[in-house]
Amino acid sequence: MSSAAAAMTFEETNQAVQVEYRRAIHQRLSSRARQRVVLEAEEARDLVFAEEAGIWRDHGYVSMLEYMERELHYGPHAAKERLRVANELFELPALAERFRSGEVPFSVVRELTRVAIPENEHEWIASTEGKTARQVERMVSGLAKGAAPDDRPDPRIERHRIVLDVDGEHYAKWLALRTELDDERGERLDDNAVVDAIAQMPSGDGTTRPRLHAVTTCRVCKQSAFVAGGMEVPLTSAASERLLCDAAEVGDLESDVLVPLKPNIPSRARRKVFIRDAFACAIPGCRSRRNLDIHHITFRSHGGTHALSNILLTCAGHHAQVHEGLLVITGRAPDELVFAFRRAGEDEPHRVLTSAPVVFEPIAEEDSVPRGTEPDRVWRSS
Repeated sequence: MSSAAAAMTFEETNQAVQVEYRRAIHQRLSSRARQRVVLEAEEARDLVFAEEAGIWRDHGYVSMLEYMERELHYGPHAAKERLRVANELFELPALAERFRSGEVPFSVVRELTRVAIPENEHEWIASTEGKTARQVERMVSGLAKGAAPDDRPDPRIERHRIVLDVDGEHYAKWLALRTELDDERGERLDDNAVVDAIAQMPSGDGTTRPRLHAVTTCRVCKQSAFVAGGMEVPLTSAASERLLCDAAEVGDLESDVLVPLKPNIPSRARRKVFIRDAFACAIPGCRSRRNLDIHHITFRSHGGTHALSNILLTCAGHHAQVHEGLLVITGRAPDELVFAFRRAGEDEPHRVLTSAPVVFEPIAEEDSVPRGTEPDRVWRSS
């Protein structure tokens, strides 16, 4: 055999050894992954038994979650999720069996327990076959418990998690920003309101202009979606109407015809309203000076116009309340407005405010009461 042939044979042998080596490593890793899933399933079953037995009391802990943090080394969120999943699996025997056999990993089981019920767990298992945990997470996002795999997501319950990883200096700046935003509104803002405040920074002239995002509406099903950052998120009708209050139209996306960008509210009207309302939310008592939208008192969909008497500045929080039916604004801007606040599920307002100027007047003689029982002067709307 020639040296060239011998060298080629050696190279082929070396490649075969490398292939076998990689195959052996893959088999070991796959086997351990399956074993890990089986162990997690056994742990899930024992967690429920341990909780029912009150095992944490034997070790001086105040709850099962503290026991899991101290003894099983789970973080607070992970402990809560593990215990939730473990309890859900007792109602989902088919999914629990796939978990115990190592066929479905915990990451997928965790997501399926958010939506599956005994009546449709087989349907969910079949629909997620071969999918990654991330794909399953997207499938269940926006679906309520009991929903089917082909149900349309509800954008009101669809959640997305944002994580910041900063050093101490920037963490302090973040806390200062949160405090400033809370103080401006006079309440603790939820995460949605914080993102709104950051996303809608004022421009050089103090007005808030439409940002680089869009609302699209399907001409067939009429479903609207929010498009930004490479995502297309379904919107409720209230959210779509709110976003279109103060936007600019680009025309039909399926047409080759290019049209000039057309603001829903003329620029001259925007400037006047921002100046008239002192660059602040016009809702009485609100202290917000940023994250401002222009709202139509009579909705555009109800025939409202861009007349200055029909538009006013609102912060994102109050603007959302209007379109969700929790705040009703009637009258003419700026000084003839009535604001009726409602609580969810209530038909009658629990609080009514007015934009009419408030003056300080003495009580009329006929309205007087015995001295010492009421103040001599009261606030009254003119």
